[in-house]
Amino acid sequence: MGINGRFVVDGNVVRIVPAEDISLVENGPKLRKDGQEKKTACHKQSGKKSEVYALQIEDIKKITAYFSNNGKWIYYLAFVLSCNLARRASDILDLCWSNFFNPSSGEFRADMDSIREHKTDKLANPHINSAVRSAIRKYIDMTGCDPSKNGYSEHVFLQLSGNYAGRILSYRAYMNALKGAGEDLGIEYNIGTHSPRKTFGMISRMLHPNDYDGMELLQSVFNHSSTKVTGRYIGLTKQKVDAYYDDMGEFFDDYIVGDKEFKEVASSPVVSLDVNDLRSIIAAAYNAGCQNAGNEDPMGHIEAINEIMRMVDGYQR
Repeated sequence: MGINGRFVVDGNVVRIVPAEDISLVENGPKLRKDGQEKKTACHKQSGKKSEVYALQIEDIKKITAYFSNNGKWIYYLAFVLSCNLARRASDILDLCWSNFFNPSSGEFRADMDSIREHKTDKLANPHINSAVRSAIRKYIDMTGCDPSKNGYSEHVFLQLSGNYAGRILSYRAYMNALKGAGEDLGIEYNIGTHSPRKTFGMISRMLHPNDYDGMELLQSVFNHSSTKVTGRYIGLTKQKVDAYYDDMGEFFDDYIVGDKEFKEVASSPVVSLDVNDLRSIIAAAYNAGCQNAGNEDPMGHIEAINEIMRMVDGYQR
């Protein structure tokens, strides 16, 4: 006799749910592996976009000072590490001291001991920069924390005092602290636990504006599927969209409301090239320039230029 139904786990018991009752199970509460109901909080507000944004430089300074001046050292450390390691809050809060220190020597590692991301299950081992080391030293000095306890195996964000002493700082507590700081400081745009991670990308682009493979590097840092995803994530896409709005506003002010006469600009051809192809073209142009440096025959220069243009034609997509 066949079974017309589905096996489901109910606590520690495996039972058969008849086909007619499957929809009740599927639409019911989601369960963890131990059979307990998952407690998933939804922070989205109906009718509002839930996107959070990278922090402006002045606001990074304000939040860092806010946590420091109020003695909220565990939030101070979580914030600084989130900004500098470009990891999700859930991964930051799960770190152990051994991720930062070599247990055999007690010295800082150059790169973090590998961590597995909760969301993607991918491995990451971010570089430990000077700001991370300074923040950890300051946290140790101000709290009296001993990272070497139990061979550096304890969690970094183990709360040391208060009602929740001995517990790891929760995602909700960190989120509430960050949003509370934003409200107290008068930050009007929406910020959240993803803001420090996005801030890493935004500032990295500011510090390396001419790095031709900067977006690919950030894609690797964030473990994103494409540079387009990274562009949207760190706010570059929004900047470009905002520029379209601003240009339309200027056009309206100047040519619709104002007295300027509009003259349509002829569209310019756009050539799409792979980065490696562009590098080859530049190298060929440089070599041609070196070879023809002492050539007084203009035809030699013209031929070199034509050869470069033939390369462009051959490489363009």
